[in-house]
Amino acid sequence: MTGFPKSTVYDIINRLKKTGSVEHLPVPGHPLVLTPKKCQYLGRLLKNDNATTSALMITKLNNLPWSVPLLKESHVEARLQWALNHIQDDWTHTIFSDESTFQTFCNTQIVHYKAGNPHPIHPMVKHPYKVHVWGAFCRQGPIGVALFTDNMNSAKYHEILQSQLLPNAYHAGYGWNFQQDNAPMHTAKLTHQFFVINNVPVIDWPANSPDLNPIENLWAILKGNVERRVNNWVMKKNHLVLMIFKA
Repeated sequence: MTGFPKSTVYDIINRLKKTGSVEHLPVPGHPLVLTPKKCQYLGRLLKNDNATTSALMITKLNNLPWSVPLLKESHVEARLQWALNHIQDDWTHTIFSDESTFQTFCNTQIVHYKAGNPHPIHPMVKHPYKVHVWGAFCRQGPIGVALFTDNMNSAKYHEILQSQLLPNAYHAGYGWNFQQDNAPMHTAKLTHQFFVINNVPVIDWPANSPDLNPIENLWAILKGNVERRVNNWVMKKNHLVLMIFKA
């Protein structure tokens, strides 16, 4: 008559008598970990690839959202306009520059070990020694490198440019130009005067600019090489400096 099995009808009647409702009781046990939104996301994954593994689905669920800088509308427009202005540029003779920091006992290296073996131990110190590095390079190769431990200011920046950039810029070839970001010491009036006096052509750079500078890739390689060396033994200041140059 109802189209349902008798057992189903009896279950509903008994549930109504016991609880006063035909709704299902909460399922005992640990509450669901997945939200309805995540369940829908998994459903889409399986629909697109029904051969995907549970490990891959777990990985996708655990992905963190992308971190992006908080930009004003003017910053976004400036980025786009800068890209449009330079889309046809030839970067062959451009000198890219930047500053970065290296330190002892920097724990960013990934290690692998078998289950059951003791976990690898990475020694740390409370105040690791740090070295700041200014570097510049172009398509033809390195232009210069300078190490310093105090904070960068306009005077220090001019000193580095005088000793590292000006004598070596010719390696970039005829018609070279110079790239730097918008750090305060880079855009200071005294720095602008330095560039004018020494005829240094500087590329305009948008505010809150993205990491378009290829030297960022060079820093990553250098830091990886340095960390593999300096983390194996107790480092002194001069050892860290030596490792940076060897990297």
